[in-house]
This record gives sequence, structure tokens and C-alpha cells, in this order.
Amino acid sequence: MSDSEHQIECSRHGKTNVTFLCRHLVEGEKLGFNLAYDPENPDDLCPDAWCDECDKVLDAEGGWTGKFEKFADIKVLCSRCYEDVRDRNWVQDEEIFHDLVRSSFSFIEPRHEAFLSEYKVDEHERWDWYQETAKLVFSHNGKPQVEADIQFSGTFSTSSNTWMWAWVNNSLSEIVKSSSREIKELGEELGLKQLVAGRYAATEVDGWEMTSVLAKHLNAIGVYRTPSDNGFTYMVITLAKWVG
Repeated sequence: MSDSEHQIECSRHGKTNVTFLCRHLVEGEKLGFNLAYDPENPDDLCPDAWCDECDKVLDAEGGWTGKFEKFADIKVLCSRCYEDVRDRNWVQDEEIFHDLVRSSFSFIEPRHEAFLSEYKVDEHERWDWYQETAKLVFSHNGKPQVEADIQFSGTFSTSSNTWMWAWVNNSLSEIVKSSSREIKELGEELGLKQLVAGRYAATEVDGWEMTSVLAKHLNAIGVYRTPSDNGFTYMVITLAKWVG
């Protein structure tokens, strides 16, 4: 049902995309958060969602029936309100999440230090990344010195204090964000909001944590971030070489 082309005027958040949630989620908390899957829009930022009790009815009915629709009593919300409701109702094993982050940091930290040292990253004057080739190039005196293969993990916005996964960012090319979608799939298996939600309230540290998860998944050799006018773009380095 979700259609990102339709918008709603919210008294709290202004004009945002319309979303659909069961009544129980809108009114409650810690009720579980079950996501619909739309094959025509797999990267939907705010897919339709319902609580655990609704999910039981859906299973019993074998699909979306009149009985389920009456029980769910679907409500329309703006996308920002949707995120608030999701955060209030999502239930997960926090130990699984923290173990994943710890193991990811432990994996990438020594590799990243070796990458910085071997390619003298801090000594180059300039960096440039290119979406069309998925390359990060470090230059000195106007000449390329190091070329790295990259995959974007996501972006952190300092204006909204939110993390956005690369897979949901329409301004990024598929060639640099496809791997981030694999982390979403991992999150679905583990039931972890931070890996599944396309955007959520965060800090710069969250950006490094999610980037480290992607780095471990891709067996990366390093991580990096570049500044923008309103935040940072985070990425992993999968391969590097001297070109100068």
C-alpha cells in the first residue's frame, strides 16, 4: 500500500511521504514491528507495518483478508511519525546487536590501521570519490597517488542527526551502494532495527558502527568518511593500490 509518491501534511513535521501502520502500533509501544515487502519497491524507506498480534491474525488468515484489515485498522501517518512509532515498538535482542558491533570493530580496527600506514592516507592533500567507478582517489600535488575500491555504507546528517543507509539513498548509484543492501538482509535475519531501518535517529558513532558491520561483511581492508555541507558520507575500502 505504501506509495512514496503520495504526501501528507503533518502538524509536527510538515509535508512528508505518506505511510501506513496498524492502529495498535500508533497507540502502543513494544508491540513488535512487522514489515511488509513490496517487490515493486524493495528499498521503501517506510514499508507498511503491523504489530505482532496483527501478524498472528495475518498468519491465521493466510493473507490480507477483510478480517485482518478490520483487526489491524490501518492508519495513515507521515514518514517522520512512522519512524517515531517504529522506534517505540521495535523489539530486539540488544546483546545480539552489541556483539555484532563489537566483533565488527575488532575485525576492522587492525586492518584499518594497516591500511592507513601502508598507503600513508593522512599525508595526501586531497581525496575524491567517483560513483560511476566506485573509486576513492587520494592525490598529492595534483597527481593521483592511491586508488581504492569502495562501497558506501551510508550518510550521517548533522542537520537532522540521522543515519541513512546507502541502499535507501536515491542520490547514490547502485554500483556504490549495492553491498549495503546485504546488511539490510542480515538485519532481517537477526531482527535488528539498526540494520533494517533505512533512516533513524543517530550520532556520528552510529555511522562508524554500521560501517564496521559492512566492512566485516565484505572482508574490507579499511573504512573512511568524507565531509559534506550537512554531514558525512561513510564507506568501506575493499582494495587499494599505489598509482603514483
